[in-house]
Amino acid sequence: VNSLSHYTDWTVGHVHAGALGWVAMITIGSLYSMYPRTLGLKGMHSTRAIDLHFWLHTVGVVFYICAMWIAGITQGLMWRATSADGTLTYAFVEALNATYPYYLGRLAGGLLVLAGMGVMAWNFWRTWQLGRAAEPMPVLAPDLGEARA
Repeated sequence: VNSLSHYTDWTVGHVHAGALGWVAMITIGSLYSMYPRTLGLKGMHSTRAIDLHFWLHTVGVVFYICAMWIAGITQGLMWRATSADGTLTYAFVEALNATYPYYLGRLAGGLLVLAGMGVMAWNFWRTWQLGRAAEPMPVLAPDLGEARA
């Protein structure tokens, strides 16, 4: 697999699957949990906006990584193709031109992720406005009298 995918967009899709699909989603979920508490609130301004953000981000990441995986496989196969006389069948530029439509899929996925982040920014701003008007929520120390090691 590595000889086919090395130096192709398959690797880009693989890295972004981890970065946007796992790391970003865990970080975003953590922020949605912690941010209102730092403002003394019980929750975010809009849970519907959180749901919308989740689905925009998820669908965007799927478009993004699938487009990059398909582009990478296309590149790898075209770069390995040889004629009967042993010469390369496709020039490097031909392989890049063949992947152009997948870059549009990558763009569409990236725009969906960006739209989701815009929804998140709006939700954070509205939550911040609510937090400015809220009474401070006291932080109580836990009762450690019955704690066991």
